[in-house]
Amino acid sequence: MPHLPSKTMINSQLTRVVIGALALHTSLISAQPSTVDLTGLSLEELMNIDVVSVSKQREPLQQSAAAVFVLDGETIRRSGITSIPEALRLVPGVQVARIDSHTWAITARGFNSTVGDKLEVLMDGRSLYTPFFSGVFWDAQDTLLEDIDRIEVIRGPGAALWGANAVNGVVNIVTKSAAESQGGFQQLGVGESERYAAWRYGGNLGNAGHYRAYAKTNHHDAEEMRGSADADDKRKHEQAGFRMDFQLPDNDRLTVQGDIYQGQVNNATNNELEETEGHNVIARWSRQHGQHSATEVQFYFDKTFRTNAETYSEDRKSFDLELEHRFLFLDQHEIIIGGGYYVTRDDVRGINPVILRFTPARRTDETWNLFIQDQIDLMSDQLRLTFGVKYENNDYTGDEVQPSMRFSYTIDDRNTVWGAVSRAVRIPNRLDHNLVVFNGVLIGDSAFESEEVLAYELGYRSIVSSTFSLDVAIFYNEYDKLRGFTDDFLSPSTLPPYKVSNEGEGVSQGGELVLRWQPSENLNLLVSQSYVDLDVERYTGSNDVNIRDNDENDPTSQTSVMIGWDINKQWSSQLNARYVGALDDQKVDAYTAVDLSLLWRITKDLELGLIGKNLFDPQHAEFGGGNEIQRTVNAQVTWRF
Repeated sequence: MPHLPSKTMINSQLTRVVIGALALHTSLISAQPSTVDLTGLSLEELMNIDVVSVSKQREPLQQSAAAVFVLDGETIRRSGITSIPEALRLVPGVQVARIDSHTWAITARGFNSTVGDKLEVLMDGRSLYTPFFSGVFWDAQDTLLEDIDRIEVIRGPGAALWGANAVNGVVNIVTKSAAESQGGFQQLGVGESERYAAWRYGGNLGNAGHYRAYAKTNHHDAEEMRGSADADDKRKHEQAGFRMDFQLPDNDRLTVQGDIYQGQVNNATNNELEETEGHNVIARWSRQHGQHSATEVQFYFDKTFRTNAETYSEDRKSFDLELEHRFLFLDQHEIIIGGGYYVTRDDVRGINPVILRFTPARRTDETWNLFIQDQIDLMSDQLRLTFGVKYENNDYTGDEVQPSMRFSYTIDDRNTVWGAVSRAVRIPNRLDHNLVVFNGVLIGDSAFESEEVLAYELGYRSIVSSTFSLDVAIFYNEYDKLRGFTDDFLSPSTLPPYKVSNEGEGVSQGGELVLRWQPSENLNLLVSQSYVDLDVERYTGSNDVNIRDNDENDPTSQTSVMIGWDINKQWSSQLNARYVGALDDQKVDAYTAVDLSLLWRITKDLELGLIGKNLFDPQHAEFGGGNEIQRTVNAQVTWRF
């Protein structure tokens, strides 16, 4: 048997990007609901706000046939958070773990990883997914948090509408229109490990519409390793963007928006800077033909570049075009039909080709899709059936069909039962097909097929009283063709080359409970509990050990408490506490974290804030890798004019 490199020869970045990724296993076109301050709504009004992520059309949350949660912009603002991953911590059932100053592991219902690949994430219609590993580079995803209207999160598959990779959930980030973000905004923040500043100004374009422009910067100091050693991973990120909304003749609307950003993080191993930069532009046109008919067309262009100082660089250009039309048929059928075309071109180079490279280094991939959904109202709108299917053709596996069937039964105005059966896939990516590690010891395989899930869900929502509601969902998922290796290439039992391969199957089951209590207009309490049991096994006869050893990267149990209190007209506070169970495969102990924000509105336009994170614990690990997340306190000043 040939000599293989020892484990100590594998640098930390290669382990994170490649081994962690392989051990575990498109775009929004919809009418965006108008901005609503959810903090000013009664509990019953809150449960009946419109959501769009479940069916790509407005429907009351109470009647939605999915495990959906809406995080409103006011709650994000009051929390004093500074990033989108931190906002997702506030969503019940979503598992968010910080690795270091810039890296996150985020998922829903299992399979968490630093490069998780089973969650579809969109921002204003632009998919944040990267074909490099079928996930999200969270350090590159940012916007002015002040301008976020809401974040709608679906726990469970959404592939019938959103396409491949919406396996375990969909995150839909919706920002305010330009008309709803007029005037000026400035914010400065400083803390023990973070300094940030943001600016935005919005105005009108005569009678044609409105605009806004923003810029922001964030500097984050290094985290600490276990034992209090400096992790030497300091980071900075700078971003600017704009949005213009036009009201055109004949009930036409046009939105044009874009962003440009750049970031740097220090690589602790060789003290070199890893860089990321990019820009994007979106254009969306819509026409309302009548009360029940509308057409929308959207395209976006996305350019990204990043370099890892030790392993690879990626230069990518992506273009997406989507068309959607919805109409009413026979008074009972709300039908949505649509299609799209997505093309991405990349150039992925290994910094040290002997350690890691991609063959071919340059690749162009195209995806075509068609979808149709029929939402049928029966029994005087008391029973709603939804049938949907999405067909995609991609350059990795060819044809993929992802259907779903959902029902929602409204018992009365306060009680709803819903259920769903869905199929979704995670299509292959560059790591699966084109990876070459250690000069061919481990390679990708063009025969690698899409990972699959067949998901069963059942839920119940109840407005128990004017001050109390509950939302419960249970699920059972069957996974097949999960990604692994043909052998453990670090301790092999066969000769190389070892390949990326479909090596396993598994099941996950669990549930989520969300309780809301609103004892008064100025006090809100939300308590959530989630449970996930994931059992993954390699196929009979497989030599893979990664699947078998990586089904406990997610907490079995997770509990969160969020309390929002408007003390008086000048003072408000928000407490966010969470208990996260142990991650046995990551060797991370269970922990409890408490964050608290206190805001003082000095005048109508001037506000001071004090934000503490991880208050009762000096530091703790949230995922494997050795870094500890520290307790921090930030002070910030916000001026609106």
